[in-house]
Amino acid sequence: MSATRRWPYAAGLLTVTLLAACGGAPAAAPTSAPTSSTSASTTTTATTTSPTTSTTSTTRPPTHTPTPTSRLIPLPRPKPRPSPAPAPKPAAPVQLACSVPAGVSASQVVVVRGSGSRATVRACRRTSAGYVLALGPYYGHVGINGVSWSKHEGDLTTPGGTYPLRGGFGVYANPGLPQGWFTVDSNDVWVDDSASSLYNTHQRKPANGRWSSAENLLKTPAYTYAQVIGYNEARTPGRGSAIFFHVDTGGGTAGCVSLPTGALLAVMRWERAGAVMSIS
Repeated sequence: MSATRRWPYAAGLLTVTLLAACGGAPAAAPTSAPTSSTSASTTTTATTTSPTTSTTSTTRPPTHTPTPTSRLIPLPRPKPRPSPAPAPKPAAPVQLACSVPAGVSASQVVVVRGSGSRATVRACRRTSAGYVLALGPYYGHVGINGVSWSKHEGDLTTPGGTYPLRGGFGVYANPGLPQGWFTVDSNDVWVDDSASSLYNTHQRKPANGRWSSAENLLKTPAYTYAQVIGYNEARTPGRGSAIFFHVDTGGGTAGCVSLPTGALLAVMRWERAGAVMSIS
């Protein structure tokens, strides 16, 4: 019961104490305060601070739960790309064999095979394994009366056999024939007079009695490009003359070998000195 009476007084004392803590002037303490008031004040203060102390002493720092260490998960390695397959090496070109007559040993042979007035022409080169095809086959013509092994002047046949390929001539400049070339005009002829000492040769007009007949070399389209076939170079009278390798005109010749212009020029440019023509 005595504690109940002291509480209001203690509350007043607490108010004064709080005012002093806030900077206000402290009130004068009562001169006749009972001794028991001090005890009450002391009790009140102890009671007031006790919760704080209790709070401080019972409050525990928050428990820190360690975060588990993250493990590095290795990324999958990229699969190596397969190396591209090496490009296949181009196959070596197939070399076709050429049939060249026995006894021929030239490094280049133009092989002519006649059938009536028609002809198949192949350019063949010699290798360590034999003759192989270099150009052709091309298709042209031989003499109107085919190929003959007993050629004579005016029989309209092409002489059979193997002959050297000589220089050329034509309306235009040399297209690339290594053996030599001359450009013709209206004065160029090839003598076909068997009685002339100039038989089977190239000459220039006027004749002045040197021959009685000759073939004009300014002749197109046949002699636009032409090459001399070295037939009857001994100039045996009556054995034939003016045998050329020239531009095809679409039919049999008077005794020459002919090819279309493109094929003819291809063979001429392929040739080297020493090339021969084998006709059969």
